[in-house]
Amino acid sequence: MAACTACFTFDNMGEAADIGAGRLDGPLPSGTDLSLAVGYPAIFALLERYGVQSTFFVEGWNGIHHPEAVGEIVARGHELGMHGWLHESWSSLSPDDERTLAARATEALTAAAGVAPRGFRAPGGARTADTEGILLDLGYRYDASLGDGMQPALLPAGLPQVPFVWPGVDGAYYLASPPADATRVGDIWLAALRKAIERGGLFVTICHAFLTGVDASRLAALEAVIDHARNSDVEICTVGTLVERIRNGALPSASAQ
Repeated sequence: MAACTACFTFDNMGEAADIGAGRLDGPLPSGTDLSLAVGYPAIFALLERYGVQSTFFVEGWNGIHHPEAVGEIVARGHELGMHGWLHESWSSLSPDDERTLAARATEALTAAAGVAPRGFRAPGGARTADTEGILLDLGYRYDASLGDGMQPALLPAGLPQVPFVWPGVDGAYYLASPPADATRVGDIWLAALRKAIERGGLFVTICHAFLTGVDASRLAALEAVIDHARNSDVEICTVGTLVERIRNGALPSASAQ
């Protein structure tokens, strides 16, 4: 087994987050959302070129309004995860609201994809004290929200967690004012990946179709990182694949990013 494991993951789909935040009143006309029309096809093409299977965490709303796009994730051999209903601020939800939204999102994604999502990443990154129990009740196999650095762990009730850190998220750079240069972002990620390879551990990125997928220079930066991983002693896998190892007692060591 490689000393370093990398998971290239993707969050959000379509207009869900904008509707949840009140920036849109409802769905855009078909074919006009750039993340779906441009971003997702570009990301799929990049992953296919390198033979990479990824995990996509999408909002349950998309199972109703973009079922074909949700189904395509699974049809292309990638892993489907749940990312709330309309990208709610998950950590501020009441227990009743959290349970209702998680169940609704799970049902909608399952109907669209034909398989149930088994991983969850909290919108905004942070869970509540009730999240683990709700996920377990719904049959989830892991959580991929914020954790203690980059150390995979078991949550109190035994649900595996594969965490991320903000320096691995494209939005930490491209939503800044002004946005960071894509070459700089790629250099930061390459340095973190090299460190993970040298020390052993976990490397995780989170990209968004509306940020990375629609910009050629940002896609090129991500491609450079994937290419380096492919040509180094790195095992690239979905979060779910890594979780099965965690369940078998193989916890990757922490890796700073």
